[in-house]
Amino acid sequence: MPFEKKAIIGISSSVENHNNIPSVHVHEKYVQAVLNGGGIPVVIPIGPTEMAKAWVSMCDGLILSSGEDIDPASFQANPIPLIQKTNQKRDKIEIELIHNAIKLQKPILAICRGITMLNAALGGTVVQDICTTVSNPINHYQQAERPEATHDIIIDTTSRLYQIFQKQKIRVNSMHHQAIEMLAPNIKVVATAPDGVVEAVEGINDTPILWGIQWHPEEMAVEDPSMNELFKQFIAECNK
Repeated sequence: MPFEKKAIIGISSSVENHNNIPSVHVHEKYVQAVLNGGGIPVVIPIGPTEMAKAWVSMCDGLILSSGEDIDPASFQANPIPLIQKTNQKRDKIEIELIHNAIKLQKPILAICRGITMLNAALGGTVVQDICTTVSNPINHYQQAERPEATHDIIIDTTSRLYQIFQKQKIRVNSMHHQAIEMLAPNIKVVATAPDGVVEAVEGINDTPILWGIQWHPEEMAVEDPSMNELFKQFIAECNK
């Protein structure tokens, strides 16, 4: 039987204490989504920034996972009182991962925290707290179960995202209090929430794929085939 090449997908991670031991941490749903999408998941730890090129070189694509707030220092701002837990070491390595992935033309899928990290790394800024910054905001931090969709988004019909969902309006889950503020150069908004909060971005150039998603498709993919298709399409691009 001939060997079937599968894309190696690097997943960024954080550090959390397990039994009072600092441990590399990534939500298992990311791993499962990559496996279900036909890829090979590899967790990238927080480490020296000079390791970023080597890590990216080992992978066919990069997923920026969810987690802590983006440190305002990462987009040249001062923290507001409502800023939550940050991790500057994580910000620094992810910025280097992003720049190296773009330089080496590796596809990027940035999820939740990832979309704001992507925007900051490329020169944009971040809303530090939606409720105190956005006019008439909807609830972006749901109390419902994580896979449950709780609000609508509107998708640009000219986007690659629309090609996946084949719908202009879909419902998504939502677990964030930060968001994109000033958009970075070379990316474009392709989906928004009813209050105008950016829900998805794409790179201006078609290749390599550069997707930022504010919701959690890895959680919804368990029950929603269209969210699983998002990962399949991303991994197919990584296989090219």
